[in-house]
Amino acid sequence: MIKLFRALVLAASALACALTAPAIASDKTVNMALFWLDGDVEPTSAWNGWTLSRTGVGENLLQIDENLEFKPMVASSWKQLDEITTEFTIRSGVVFHNGEKVDAEAVKASIERVLEITDRKDLILPIDSIEADGMRLVVTLKFPYATLLNELADPLYTIIDANAAANDENFRFKPIATGAFKVESFDAETGLVLKKHAEYWNGEPSIEQINVKYIQDAAARSMALQSGELDIASQINPMDLNILKNDPKLNVLTGPNLRIFFLRTNFAQPWMKIPEFRQALRHAIRKDIYAERIAGGIPARGPFNELLPFGLGGDDTYSFDVDRAKALLDKVGIVDSNGDGFREFEGEKITLKYVSMTHHGSVAQNIGIAMQSELKKVGIDMEVLQMENHVEVAKQGQFDFIYERWTSAPTLDPQYFLESSFKTGARGNVGSYSNPQLDELLAELERVTDHEKRNQLGQQGSKLLMEDTAGIFLFYQQGNLVHNKRIEGIYKFISEIYYVDDRIQLAQ
Repeated sequence: MIKLFRALVLAASALACALTAPAIASDKTVNMALFWLDGDVEPTSAWNGWTLSRTGVGENLLQIDENLEFKPMVASSWKQLDEITTEFTIRSGVVFHNGEKVDAEAVKASIERVLEITDRKDLILPIDSIEADGMRLVVTLKFPYATLLNELADPLYTIIDANAAANDENFRFKPIATGAFKVESFDAETGLVLKKHAEYWNGEPSIEQINVKYIQDAAARSMALQSGELDIASQINPMDLNILKNDPKLNVLTGPNLRIFFLRTNFAQPWMKIPEFRQALRHAIRKDIYAERIAGGIPARGPFNELLPFGLGGDDTYSFDVDRAKALLDKVGIVDSNGDGFREFEGEKITLKYVSMTHHGSVAQNIGIAMQSELKKVGIDMEVLQMENHVEVAKQGQFDFIYERWTSAPTLDPQYFLESSFKTGARGNVGSYSNPQLDELLAELERVTDHEKRNQLGQQGSKLLMEDTAGIFLFYQQGNLVHNKRIEGIYKFISEIYYVDDRIQLAQ
C-alpha cells in the first residue's frame, strides 16, 4: 500500500512538473542534476573538483575509469623511470577552454598550484621536483610513494590553466580546464550552465549545452526524471528507483559503489571520550536493520566495502545486545539517579544530538528516529535534527553524531579515507578523533609501496576504527544513475567521480 501511494504521489508530481517545466529541447541540450554543490568550483578547495569531473569539465593526467583501470587523459602515457621518478608524455592537441595550448609546462604549473594553495593537506603529494620539457613531464618524489598515479587521478589534481587562475578573480566560479564541456556560468544555489569545448582533444562533442541543476532532494530528482525536466540524475531513493525502472523512457543503471554512510562521533563531548559509553551505544542499536530496511543498503563492517581488497567483512564488532549496553553504562557510573528514565553524566541528564543535512533525505532522518527509540530503551535521550547545512554546527561542536557520506576509496587505496577523515587534525575530522595507533599506521602507509602490504594496513586501520568505536559505520550503498533514453554514452562509475564525459550523445 505504501509503495502504491508513493507511486501515485510521484506520478502526480511528475505531471505537475511536466505542466510547469519547459519541455526538453529538441536541439542538442541536456539537463542533468547534482545532489551536492559547494560555494564555488575551484578544484583545489575541499571536494569542489568533483563537480568539474562529474560534469565533463575537468580532466586529470589520468583517470580511474568505469572498469577500475587507469585511463590516459591529458597524459597520453607514462612510465616509471626508477622508484621515485615517473615520466609523463603530455597528449598532443590538448587545449584549455580559453584556447591556450596544454604542454608539460602548463601541467607543471597546474600541479604546483595545487601543492601551494590547496586546503586538502591529506592529498599533498611528496614531490621533490617537477621538470617540464616540451611535452615531457618528469615528477621526482622525495621518497617512494605507491599511490602517485591514484592521487593524480583525484579531482583535486584537475589540470587547469594556472596563468588564467592567477589573473582572474572570477576563476573559482568559471575555471579554465580541458574537458569536453566548459563552464558558461555558475550559481551556488541553482547550478551551472556548460557549453561544449569545440577544440576538445578527442573530437568536438555532439552535445551543445548541459544545464546542471542543483537539486538536493532525491524525490524531486525522481519527479523531474519522470516529467522529462531532467535527462540525468543519480542518488535516487530505492523506493523511487523501482518506479523509474518501469518508465519506458528511462534507463536505470545500478550496481555497487564505494560510498560509506556513517555517523561521525564528536569526541569533544566528555561522555564520548569514555570507550564503554561508545560501546554501549553501538550495542543498543539495530544497525543492520537500519541498513537493510530503511536505507536499502548493505550493512557496513567498516569504512571499506568488501569489493575492495582492504575491506574487512565478517561479523560486526558490536552486535545488538541491550543487556550488554546497560551493563557497560552501569559500569562507568552513567546511571538514572532520579528515576526519570534517563541516565546522567556527572549529575546532568545526557541528551545526545543527532544531526543530518536536508539533502540526506528521509533515510538519514528515519535512521535517527529509529536510533532515538532504541537508545531510549537503555536510558539515553537523543534529539534528532535535520538542517540545510550543518557546517557551523560541526565547527562549533554542537553535535554528538553527524550523518555523513563519503566515497571511501575513490583512488582505490585505503589511505585517502583513513587520513582525510580520521587522522588527528585532518580537515574532514570534525569530530576531533585522535588515535596515536592510527596516526602511526598512516605514517607507515605513506611510505609503503607494496600493494599487498598497503591492503593489510588498510584492514588494520579499519579494525582500529571499529574496535575503538570511532564512528558508527552504517551501510554501503547500491549506487544508481538514471538517464533518459534520448541520450546515450552514459556510464556508471563505481567511484562516482564521473557522470558524463565526451561520450555523451543523442541516441541514434
